[in-house]
Amino acid sequence: MIVRSLALATELGLAGMRGTITDRDDYLVVATPDQPSYYYGNLLVLRAPPQLGEVGFWSRRFADELPHCHHVTLWWDGTTGDAGARDELLAHGFAIDHAQVMTAQRISAQESPLPIRVLTADETRATADLAFAISDHHDEHWRAFLRGRAAWHAELVARGAARFHGAFDGTTLVASLGLVELGQLARYQDVQTLPAYRGRGLASALLVAAAEARRAPTVVILAEPASPAARIYRRVGFHTVEMTASALRAR
Repeated sequence: MIVRSLALATELGLAGMRGTITDRDDYLVVATPDQPSYYYGNLLVLRAPPQLGEVGFWSRRFADELPHCHHVTLWWDGTTGDAGARDELLAHGFAIDHAQVMTAQRISAQESPLPIRVLTADETRATADLAFAISDHHDEHWRAFLRGRAAWHAELVARGAARFHGAFDGTTLVASLGLVELGQLARYQDVQTLPAYRGRGLASALLVAAAEARRAPTVVILAEPASPAARIYRRVGFHTVEMTASALRAR
């Protein structure tokens, strides 16, 4: 299956570094065996948005392909954010997610007010604690998920496939992000800042620091439409090139 969307192309590049991707010709099966509860690591990638009468079919196909998962995630190729059979998806208990896909070749920002440096593989594991601190969820299942994700990121760092940068207040990590190299593209991961440190330009400075160390000519980042994050990305030099849509039924 050939994918047109930059969002999906980079997402599949990431997925292939951790799990498996099986091509069924008219759809792809993405699986992350070590984390079956990872919603966007275990999904079906469709050629096009589901149409009327297809939502039940794809839900059953997901259950057949990924029987150990209790959720259903469908992500379809496309560049306009078309949700297809939106009402039918909602009726089947799905939440529809839209994201704007932004790219840049050169970005710039003001100097960081705090020291920024590349994180070691071991330090990259500490980004899980930062993610947990800013999260809306504070249960041990979620903490374990974040630690598993950070362990994978640390493995990418150790392999030289990614770099994570962090901003420090003394010895405390207060903001971080990663950039994973995927050939001609590099995809940002987990841009995060403690609430008390937001609005100081740390995210912008981290975006630039990571971009300056990259090998790929083009960087890609996803953002919720019209969000504060999207405005930050636009301010440093990103522009929107496509929209993407997906659907998740969590339970």
